[in-house]
Amino acid sequence: MADEGASDASSDSSNTFWDLATCAAAVAAYAAENPNAPDMDSQMQAAPVAFEVQEATGREWVEASLRDPWRCYENFRMNSETFHKLHNILVVNHGLLSTQEFGSIEALGMFLWACGHKQCMRQVKERLRRALGTVSHKFGEVLRAMVSFADTVIMPKDPTYSTVHPALRTYSPLFDGCIGAIDGTHVPVCVSRRSHDDYLNRKGWPSQNVLAVVDFDTRFTFVGVGMAGAMHDMAVLREGWTARTFPHPPPGRYYLVDSGYAKERGYLGPIATTGTGRRSSNIGVLSICKSCSTTIIPNCVMWLKGHLGSPKISGKC
Repeated sequence: MADEGASDASSDSSNTFWDLATCAAAVAAYAAENPNAPDMDSQMQAAPVAFEVQEATGREWVEASLRDPWRCYENFRMNSETFHKLHNILVVNHGLLSTQEFGSIEALGMFLWACGHKQCMRQVKERLRRALGTVSHKFGEVLRAMVSFADTVIMPKDPTYSTVHPALRTYSPLFDGCIGAIDGTHVPVCVSRRSHDDYLNRKGWPSQNVLAVVDFDTRFTFVGVGMAGAMHDMAVLREGWTARTFPHPPPGRYYLVDSGYAKERGYLGPIATTGTGRRSSNIGVLSICKSCSTTIIPNCVMWLKGHLGSPKISGKC
């Protein structure tokens, strides 16, 4: 069988060679019979068609996207009305400025497009047709304005938590003091080789251990970022306590947490057994505690990733 396969392959190769030879002979015969025919090379060297593609500038691209509802949502992950409301808030209250060369609307569009589609600075430079340094500097200005804006919206609606949330009234009075849930989530990061091991999480890939605090309306009331993936959840929480905007539970109030956090006043975790080894008589209530603490945060994070796409952060080392 092997000899037959080799024979067939040799035959195919031979046929191809003779087909090419036949074509060459036909071309040569045509040239000999038509000595006055124009040179084929001269026919091939026709003058190229001159044309120029006029690409839109960054400002023109952002303005065109805002005029088209589908393109606006696809590029900026929000509709045009929301975009302009956000722009006005950043300009009036958080110091986002325009310059003669770079308008604030273009800068905000650049920021939202880069974050929503995980674009690197060189891709943004190419899209906006601007210098890399200019793009990087303007991105930093918008980022500072957005962080300032975040401090005004990522916060409790009622810092005193004076009322019991309607979702908990079914379990009254057991959860009357509960004000939300706390958990961590790992976000992939790109870091330098020198810092790579510090950011490896228990699953073996580099990440930031992001702390999230959420109320029962699924509103983020605090987000703590910047901690390496190798840090334990409790260490991340203690770091979050030092933040100026962290919503500490008032006296008589507490957050639901999972078993990854130590027992602290104001933080209720699941307890499966009593000190004697027996199962607690309140195991049903405690299972509700565990269920809430392990589902509220992941559901909020999944929604956020579905809206913006899974983020990937470049760690600064």
